[in-house]
Amino acid sequence: MEKKVGLRQYLSVFLLFGVSMLFLGFTVDVSITDEAGVRTELPDALGEAWSGHEILFCHNQHCGRDWLVRDLELHVSGVYVCPEDYSGNPCGGKLHTMALGEYHALPRDTVLFKKRYFHNDDPDQTVFASVVLSGNDRSSIHRPEVCMTGQGHRIERTEVIDVELPGREPLQVMVMDLSRTLPNHPTFYTYYAYWFVGKDIETPHHLERLIWMGFDRVFRNVAHRWAYIAVAGAREMDGNSHHDQIRDVVSELYPAISLIGHRDEE
Repeated sequence: MEKKVGLRQYLSVFLLFGVSMLFLGFTVDVSITDEAGVRTELPDALGEAWSGHEILFCHNQHCGRDWLVRDLELHVSGVYVCPEDYSGNPCGGKLHTMALGEYHALPRDTVLFKKRYFHNDDPDQTVFASVVLSGNDRSSIHRPEVCMTGQGHRIERTEVIDVELPGREPLQVMVMDLSRTLPNHPTFYTYYAYWFVGKDIETPHHLERLIWMGFDRVFRNVAHRWAYIAVAGAREMDGNSHHDQIRDVVSELYPAISLIGHRDEE
């Protein structure tokens, strides 16, 4: 009698294939390329509504302060340095595009840049945007949920939303609704929205990114640089009104940094 193959058997084979592909993808020698799907800078403005300013971080272990470039003056050496610590004491520490903890945790060829955007009609309304561009080491980019919980945030809800863009299908963006309570402070309610970009691939899912990385390594013998793009801001305790802000910001940010379909313009 012929034995029927059930869904569980198909899923087991698929899972085994996926795990094997990932294993091979990250153990075999491949050709590392410098190609990426994004530009290596954030725009100074997002449409007519938002103005952006680069964020730099002091690496003096006794300071750790961050600054907007607009609030700094170039040092006589031609670079930006930290004027003072949080207590007002002179510092002089070197300023970098990533925080000291990120600098020690990420591989040296990781590229990271951040900007804070202010709404032109309401300067108290701000959003943060960041781009992490991986190097040869795949650990440059990790699962965002791990980072958020490690920083003390509680993930209230996670969902994928569509952002309409002209001339193409909607961009899928992962949105995490976060909360954080500090001693003697009210609870902070924020959101963190992100997506991943390969040379010619976009996905809001970390696992899907790993699968595509494994596929390229196994079947194409190549490893492209992946980017991790994030937008963060404040939200109301309930409701989805922050989704409108995410769609507004991402719809302006995406065409300013994406190279997918526009690589010949570089």
